[in-house]
Amino acid sequence: MKIKLFVCALFLPLLLMAAGGLFSVYVGQDVNWDLLNYHLYNPFAFLHGKIGQDFMGAGVHSCLNPLPDIYFYFLFKFFFNYPRLIAFFMGVPYGLLVWAVYLLSKEIFAKTTYPRALSVAAAAIGVTAVGVVSQIGITTNEIPLAILNIWALWLVVRFIRGKSSVRGIYAAAFLSGLAAGLKLTAVPYCLALFAALLMCRKQFVLPIKTILLFALCGAAGFLLADGYFLWKWYSLYGNPVFPYYNQIFHSPYFDPIFVTETRFFPKTLLQWIFYPFYWAFSPNALVSEIPLQDMRFSVLFVALFIGAILAVFRRLKTLGERAFLAVAVYFVVGYILWLIQFSILRYAAVLEVLSGILLVGVIYRFVQTRWCLYGSWLLFSLLVFWYEAPDWRHEDYFDQAVVFDKKPQVEDNSLVFFMHLPSAYLAPLLNPKATYMGGFLYHPEDYPPHEQQRAEKRNNIQPQYLRYHFEEAQRQKIAAHKGPIYLISIDWLELVNDNALKRFGLKGQLENCTPFMTNWTIYSPRLAICRVEKRTE
Repeated sequence: MKIKLFVCALFLPLLLMAAGGLFSVYVGQDVNWDLLNYHLYNPFAFLHGKIGQDFMGAGVHSCLNPLPDIYFYFLFKFFFNYPRLIAFFMGVPYGLLVWAVYLLSKEIFAKTTYPRALSVAAAAIGVTAVGVVSQIGITTNEIPLAILNIWALWLVVRFIRGKSSVRGIYAAAFLSGLAAGLKLTAVPYCLALFAALLMCRKQFVLPIKTILLFALCGAAGFLLADGYFLWKWYSLYGNPVFPYYNQIFHSPYFDPIFVTETRFFPKTLLQWIFYPFYWAFSPNALVSEIPLQDMRFSVLFVALFIGAILAVFRRLKTLGERAFLAVAVYFVVGYILWLIQFSILRYAAVLEVLSGILLVGVIYRFVQTRWCLYGSWLLFSLLVFWYEAPDWRHEDYFDQAVVFDKKPQVEDNSLVFFMHLPSAYLAPLLNPKATYMGGFLYHPEDYPPHEQQRAEKRNNIQPQYLRYHFEEAQRQKIAAHKGPIYLISIDWLELVNDNALKRFGLKGQLENCTPFMTNWTIYSPRLAICRVEKRTE
C-alpha cells in the first residue's frame, strides 16, 4: 500500500513536469533579449574563469549572479543539436512550481469540506497567472526562484499547523535566503516570509533564539548563493551590488547615486493605491516591457478587503485559519515591497501563484458548501478568459540551437569588443579562449547623422546610461592588448565610424568588415565583425 501511494505521489509531479516541458516546446525557441545579452554569457564567463579577464562582456548585466543560468548553460552545451530538448527541460521547472503550489494549497485547505478539490482550484488559479505562464521555458529564472520561495512558505505553514518542528522554519529561511542570493529580485520575499513567521510567534518556545537562528539561516542561504560574487564585484568594481546603491559604495564606474528602474513605477497616487486595476481590464505596458492584461490582483484586492472585514467580526482561532492568515500576510507584505522596489510583474511570480489560495480561501469563508467549488472554477474560467500574456520572443526551431550563415573566425588571443547589446551570446560560440569586452555606443554623436535618431530609439538611450564610466578602463584594456582586435556590432556601417573608434584609440576600414547572421539575430537587420587596429598617432 505504501509503495502504491509513493508511486502515485511520484507520478503527479512527473506528469506536471512533462506538461511544462511540452508546453515550452510548443511555444517555440526562447530568444528573449536578456538571453541574447547575458543569460548565456554569464555562466560561460564564470565556468571558464573569465570573470576579471573579460570586461563587462554583457555590459552592466555581467555583474548579475550567473548561478541561476548554469542549468540553461549545460542544456545549451549538451543539447546544442537538439533545441527542442533544451526547450523541454527549460519548461520542466514550471511543473515543479505547480506541484509546490498544490502542496501548499493542500496544507491551507486540509480542514475544509472539500480539501483536494479546493486545493486543485486554488493551484489552477495561481499557476495560470499571466506573469507565470509567459515565463514558462524562458531564462528569466523567476519560476525556479518561485519554487524555492513557495517551498519556504510551505515549511512555515506546516510549522503553524503543528506538522513540523522548529527546524522546518530554519530550512524555510535558508531556502528564502538562497533564492534572494541567486537573484536580488527575490529579496522582498525574505521579509514577507519573516512577517508570515510572526503569525506563529506564540508557538516559539524560545522566541529570541528562534528569530535569531531564522535570520542566521536566511543569511547563510544568501551568502552561499551570492557571497563569492559579492566579493568578486567589490574587488573588481568597488561595489558588491554594482551599480545599485552606489551612493553608499562609490564605485568609480558609476555616479555616486541611487539607481533603480523607474519606468514601471506608478505615476500617480491613485495608481499607487489601485495599481492592479490599471492592467486588469485592458492590455498595457504599465508593469511590463510588453503589454499584458490580468484581473487576478484586482479581484484579489477586493477579496482581501472583504476577508479583512470578516476577520474583524470573527476572530481567527484555528490552526488552518492561522495558516491562511500567514499566507495573506506574506502576500500583502511581499506585494508592498515589490511595488515600491520594482513594480515589474514578472518579478511577482511568487505573489501570482499565491493569488489562487487567497481567492479560494475568501470564497470558502462565504460559502462552505459545494457552491464554493462552483464559484472557484467559475472565477478560474473568467480569469483565464479575460487576460493577455506577453511573449518575450520565441522563434522557430532549427537543426541547432544557434545557426550561422557564415561563422566568423576569431583567434585564441583576440580581444572582441561587443559595441552593441545584445550580442554577448556569441562569446561561447566564437572562441572561449578569446577575451571579450562589452558595452554599446550611447552617445548620439557616435553615429552617422542619418542614423542618430534610429540608434537613439533602438538603444533606449537614457540619462542613466551616461552615468556609467567604463570607457577609460576599456581604453586601457585595448591599449594593453597584444593580439588581434575585433568589433562586433548590429550595424556594420557604424563600426568604422571614426568618431567612435577614435575614443577607444582604434581605427578601421569598411573592407575589413564581414557581415554575418544567426537565427538569433532578431533585434537588428544584420550583424558584422570588423578587424580593427590601434591608432599610432
